[in-house]
Amino acid sequence: MFSRILVPIDFSEYTPDILTYATEIAQKFSSTIHLIHVIPNMGYFAPYESFMAAENIVAVQKGVESEVERDLAEVAKKITGIPVTRAVRRGVSFVEIVEYVKTEGIDLVIMATHGRGGLEHIIIGSAAEKVVRKSPCPVLTIRPAKKQFKGK
Repeated sequence: MFSRILVPIDFSEYTPDILTYATEIAQKFSSTIHLIHVIPNMGYFAPYESFMAAENIVAVQKGVESEVERDLAEVAKKITGIPVTRAVRRGVSFVEIVEYVKTEGIDLVIMATHGRGGLEHIIIGSAAEKVVRKSPCPVLTIRPAKKQFKGK
């Protein structure tokens, strides 16, 4: 049913929780796991261009990409007995995630919701919410235990 599972990785404290869900589901369905991390475009730093030469921005971007690839490889090592594919993209996170789903034939996306609310939600938005709305495949969103609702 789910032969290809995509797990967007943001390297937050919730990454281990999401990997636990993803590996359990992948084991049950004999799936492969695709890990993706999206690096924001350096265009977000345009206001600071006057402080940095263009070649410095390119060097910073390459350094960030190398570090992300190294960190993603470390995350992949924690998944045993399941084939893992890694991808690093640049751009807007939800756009790149949905594009990856389409081009790689992903059957399920498993991702964290960070439970942002109020002004933080308005300013940052919710990548998970946008992926749920735009993805052509099912999206399983996980609210990490530390962010569970503590109502009556």
